Amino acid sequence: MKASGAVLRFGIIAIIFLVGCGAEPEQAQEPVQAKLVPGLNAPLSTDVKPRPKRKPKPSLNLELDPPTQQTVRIGSVIHPEVSSLLRMIKQSRAESPTLVAWIMDRSKSASNMVDAVKLQTQSFYEDLMIEQKQSTASGSEEVDSPPLLTAVYSFAENTEKHLEPTADIQSVVTAFSQIAVDASGIENGFTALQEATQDALDYRTKQGFEVILVVVTDEAGDDQKQAESLRGDLAKYAIPVYVIGVNAPFGKRSILPEHVEAGAAPTEGRTFINQGPETRDMEQLLLEYPGSSLGVETVDSGFGPFAWEYLCRVSGGSFLSLKAPGYTSSMLNRPGSRPVALIGTYDRTVLQKYAPDYISESEYAAKLESNLALRALIQVSRLNTIGVLKNPRRDFVYRDEATLSRELGQAQLSAAQLEPALNRAYEILSQGEADRDKILKPRWQAGFDLAMGRLLAARSRVEGYNAMLALMKRGKRFEKETSTTWVLVPSNESEAGSVIKKMGQRAVEYLQRVKTEHAGTPWARMADLELQSPVGWQWNEQ
Repeated sequence: MKASGAVLRFGIIAIIFLVGCGAEPEQAQEPVQAKLVPGLNAPLSTDVKPRPKRKPKPSLNLELDPPTQQTVRIGSVIHPEVSSLLRMIKQSRAESPTLVAWIMDRSKSASNMVDAVKLQTQSFYEDLMIEQKQSTASGSEEVDSPPLLTAVYSFAENTEKHLEPTADIQSVVTAFSQIAVDASGIENGFTALQEATQDALDYRTKQGFEVILVVVTDEAGDDQKQAESLRGDLAKYAIPVYVIGVNAPFGKRSILPEHVEAGAAPTEGRTFINQGPETRDMEQLLLEYPGSSLGVETVDSGFGPFAWEYLCRVSGGSFLSLKAPGYTSSMLNRPGSRPVALIGTYDRTVLQKYAPDYISESEYAAKLESNLALRALIQVSRLNTIGVLKNPRRDFVYRDEATLSRELGQAQLSAAQLEPALNRAYEILSQGEADRDKILKPRWQAGFDLAMGRLLAARSRVEGYNAMLALMKRGKRFEKETSTTWVLVPSNESEAGSVIKKMGQRAVEYLQRVKTEHAGTPWARMADLELQSPVGWQWNEQ
């Protein structure tokens, strides 16, 4: 009886447990209210935000699909500038019909950067495909979202159209993969932009599409004179241009040597890939530096190549500079060094005061005619690169007077060869000194003062060197009986005479003014570098 009672109690407990905890399959679950999403199942509004990406639902079996490119290639570079642009495109798509035209540089120098941007962009479009699948499988009534059309172009010497405007996302991803590297070494990017602009005009003017043109390139372009004719349509029809690229080197035309495109080994006198300057004309004196030139050649201007930045600004777009464009140390012709394309970072609020003159060619010419100092700076900046005194002979062992005099004379000859070019540049620039105080724009003030300070410093070093050798030739005795060698050492104090001493003092005054009045700019950086080398000389004995 006890055993049977225990069994009975156990059965009752089990039944209670099953009834209390079990689900009721005969009762249907209440339907879940679908979340209202602007542009999907609710009307668009003016303050709409991009629709967040939903988490995959098990019913879609997304875990069986291959992962996106972004997941596969974890080591790839994700550029925040590109991410911001893609978010803006998504926002535009949520608010109105949008056409995006991607215009890619096919040159060898840009290949790594273009690959990274393509990969990031492909990931963006693949995410859109996933969202479309999720929306289709949601089963809720949808309000058609504004379309996003995409066209794909690429350029080198010629323009290739890889994809007409389409809403087929898979076609976009495929088109990106068809862009191959070109070996011509010619980049006609503005011609490609012109074609894309003309193709987009009907969508803009007749169909009411927002049009966004995106150029991806690391060069200034071989056809940049077309920028002036492009600006009219871009501004008239409010078609913004966004350029993803590399800032121009400060006051220079290039970062990379030609062998990057041509494949030839670097040689003396080689030409360079066109990547600058940041201004309409050359506005910086091309004068060598007495110390190492590595950091000088790679100083970041803080602005894109002039023609690209000009079009971005007049069209309402933006130049998106990448700090990591994918250059290697061999591409930069610096084997074994860090592959850093440009050196220097600046406070954008400070640097905007020094923006180049983004005005038409005729307006620029009129500006130069209005001031002698501006005109002189442009003229001196167009001269070929001027040499300076680098590693001159400074040790002279005393054997006898005749030998010492001969060696001093030979050293004077090598230095004297630098004087004509320096004197010619100074004569040109000094003609504008009377109008220096009439310059109102900080950029031009800094440019003139830096050029004048550097020219005076270079002349002071060369002429002071020769004067000190001439002084020694006239005879100078050792103060110590054990001394056998005269050594000429750089010094902030000059023994070369009052004229040269005054020249050196003026140089320092100009350069210090640049450092003080234009702190936090490339001009201050260059002035500081120049001041690291004293402008005078003195004799020591050993």
